[in-house]
Amino acid sequence: MTPSIRLPLVFALLAFALATLSPDAQAQRKLYRWTDAEGKVHYTDSLPAEAVQDKQEELNDLGMAVKTTERALTPEEKVAYDAEQARLATERAAAEEQAKMDSVLIGSYPTEADLERAYRERFDLIEQSIVSAQVGIRSQEKSLGELLEHAADLERNGKPVPVAVRDSIKLARSQVDEQRGYLQKRENEKKLLTDEHEKTLSRYRELKAAEAEKAAERSS
Repeated sequence: MTPSIRLPLVFALLAFALATLSPDAQAQRKLYRWTDAEGKVHYTDSLPAEAVQDKQEELNDLGMAVKTTERALTPEEKVAYDAEQARLATERAAAEEQAKMDSVLIGSYPTEADLERAYRERFDLIEQSIVSAQVGIRSQEKSLGELLEHAADLERNGKPVPVAVRDSIKLARSQVDEQRGYLQKRENEKKLLTDEHEKTLSRYRELKAAEAEKAAERSS
């Protein structure tokens, strides 16, 4: 006999049993519908121990569910559920952070010209530091070349290279390497700023277009 065929009989028997109880007892007794691990549906006036992990529904006297408790997750399902919740939380946090950044972007730069002006100032500072580093490298390379030529002349004439000269050559090489590293760092910063500028400008234009669209909708 399927659950759907037994349902009227189950309710009739349980209703009769409940009707024979005192009002206080009737208030304390409840009707439950639960599904076991094999998918079979059961109707009882109390939950057996084996039903604790299964999906449960508390029914009223008309057989309508008034409270539902979902089946307990297996360990594998729990891991998957927690992972999904963590992913959703990460997405929500990213969306909230993006909304904050968008708000600051629009609030800080009323027009695209304002945004471009701010980036131009940053580009100018980097360009100035790059030019300064290039000038410094050329100067230090010239000094290093002169020291190396002096040391070579001494060796060609059979004279020893003084320790002071050797130390100066070592120091000059170190300074050239340091300046080259600084120059490379500033050039990398320029590239990053270029990428940032392109992405920010694109996002700014998207936000402004959305603002204009909303304004047009309000005025129509």
